[in-house]
Amino acid sequence: MPEKNWYFDTVSLSNFLFSGSDHLVKKRYHKCGFITWEVYDEICAGFVKYPALQKIESLLENKIFTLISLSDKARQLYPDFIDHLGKGEASCIAAAKISQGIVVTDDRSARQQCRNSHVSFTGTIGILKACVIDEIINLGQADIYLGKMIKHGFYSPVRSISEII
Repeated sequence: MPEKNWYFDTVSLSNFLFSGSDHLVKKRYHKCGFITWEVYDEICAGFVKYPALQKIESLLENKIFTLISLSDKARQLYPDFIDHLGKGEASCIAAAKISQGIVVTDDRSARQQCRNSHVSFTGTIGILKACVIDEIINLGQADIYLGKMIKHGFYSPVRSISEII
């Protein structure tokens, strides 16, 4: 299981909430998953239109994820990232850069910024793959969740996790 700090952006976390696979992030990222206030605000803005996003409250109440404010050092980096990214992605990268954590994002621009800033990252597909490798779910279950994510608007570079395992 992961030992570093994992900073989830809005879209990546939403994929798991929409698809009913939030139990995967509960199991895999318990006490090492972080959500910045900027991400939390973005998710809350969708509560009325997308009730599934309200599952975030359970993740926070059960201390699966920790809601964080940016540290002073991360706030100094934040303006450099906000020029090119949304608030959620920028806050995740700033926090991960300071803590040497990992950003969970599917956003192409955010991934490029991570590369440029020497910040590790993964995304929805990487998490599904890791869950199969760690035997949290089998390949068939991973493909079912991926299909649900795609149905809810996730643009996936693969149609099956078996393509990358």
